[in-house]
Amino acid sequence: MKILIAYASKHGTTQKCVERLMRNLQGMEVEAVNLEQATVDPNIYDMVVFGASVYFGKLRPAARRFLTEYEALLMQKPLALFLCCGLTEEYEHYRQKLLPAALRENAFQTAFFGGSLSTEGLSFLEKLLVRSIRSSLYEESIDNGDYTAPSLPGILPENIDKLATYLRQEAIRLTDESHK
Repeated sequence: MKILIAYASKHGTTQKCVERLMRNLQGMEVEAVNLEQATVDPNIYDMVVFGASVYFGKLRPAARRFLTEYEALLMQKPLALFLCCGLTEEYEHYRQKLLPAALRENAFQTAFFGGSLSTEGLSFLEKLLVRSIRSSLYEESIDNGDYTAPSLPGILPENIDKLATYLRQEAIRLTDESHK
């Protein structure tokens, strides 16, 4: 069973998540392609995992192109979806807004891998925006009477590991079905 992990990562958070997912899938025939750097045709794969970072409320253009171009094909394949975003409370909103409804309904699994509000590797303007978001998180916690620093978002390895388990189970199920 050939599995494609098609993802879009601008600053590396999503790529780190994919690297962990790949480690969890060792021994399986899996190829990961960063859509920011290459194109890929999902036709030759038996299963597709699509993931992307939410960047200021949007998917990366390469991710949007992939979903638009291959939506009909992805509807015919076992599909898993994941998003990375810095604000946990926004995940469900972004999942509904950014992932096509037909694909969400067709996917055997959707996952949230967490995210980052790190300024490492960002442009000057991006750093200003991220610092503004982080400041508003601190202000919100103080306004709510919590005088300790709020925890900043991070990658959720347990969610990545859980998706890897689902992928293995689905691959086994599909292989068993094809041998009947």
